[in-house]
Amino acid sequence: MDENLEYEPVRGAHILMIVNPVSGRIGGEHTADKLEAWLKENGAAVDRFETTETENGSGYTAKLAENDYARVVVLGGDGTLNAVLNGMLHRALRTPITYLPAGTTNDFAQTLGIQKHLLDPYKSFTETEDRLIDAGKFGDGYFSYVASFGLFTKCSYATPRTMKRLLGHFAYVLEGMKDLHALDATPLTVTADGKFFEGAYIFGAFSNSLSIGGMLKYDENSVDMNDGKLEMLLIRKPETLPDLHRLILALKNNDFSDKHIDFASASTFRLHAAAGFDWSIDGEYAAGGIDTVIRCVKDAVCIAAPRVENG
Repeated sequence: MDENLEYEPVRGAHILMIVNPVSGRIGGEHTADKLEAWLKENGAAVDRFETTETENGSGYTAKLAENDYARVVVLGGDGTLNAVLNGMLHRALRTPITYLPAGTTNDFAQTLGIQKHLLDPYKSFTETEDRLIDAGKFGDGYFSYVASFGLFTKCSYATPRTMKRLLGHFAYVLEGMKDLHALDATPLTVTADGKFFEGAYIFGAFSNSLSIGGMLKYDENSVDMNDGKLEMLLIRKPETLPDLHRLILALKNNDFSDKHIDFASASTFRLHAAAGFDWSIDGEYAAGGIDTVIRCVKDAVCIAAPRVENG
């Protein structure tokens, strides 16, 4: 498409653009400049704001209630999108979102098939349709794709951003383990829509995504982003090296029948532990208490995604 041709759907639209200028990928701010210019050339009014150390994007969503915005454009990583979603959901706003993923892992964007739009930002308008999808609720906050704890969870918020690109598949990281005593486990009970699980877990994730941190990947047939449910994956601590090797093989093959893996889809999860522990919520640190409730919020978000071809 010629970027100078008038694009009717944005003509006359008032658009709120929220940009993270220091997102993981180089060129994100340049992309924002290009898209902003294209939107204005096609008749849209654009109000652009950049995130800072003290404003992660959540506060800017208050402007949605003050102005008649037709759409929110978010250019940043999963953390920026998380901040915007929290700001909107806490204000009961469901303005359509166009997300251009400029982070380092972009699990949410990969699941929706929009990761390529950063390279050609006009396609985020010309080749998409708005779609309702679910979100997760963790305590009083929300997440777009995952709440996780345990092994390697700190990688998402404690390592330098450039190191995120080096993270491989979860199973291959486990493969480097030589000492099982180095694996910390969290004793936990979980009730998933009435089904009970109990164990000492080295990792846990509650997600609405095909991939988690670039390490774990689900089969596309096992995840529906609009079914009113989240997927739970809990990994128990192996007791022997043969157990560890079997677990690694199961993870590589997406085989959740291994005795060290508990998997379930549910709308509500209730967790109880003897002590609080740390979480990663969409890649950002969060403290957890003894009792935690994680819920799926049906149809929480309206987001632009590639059109589904009929027939």
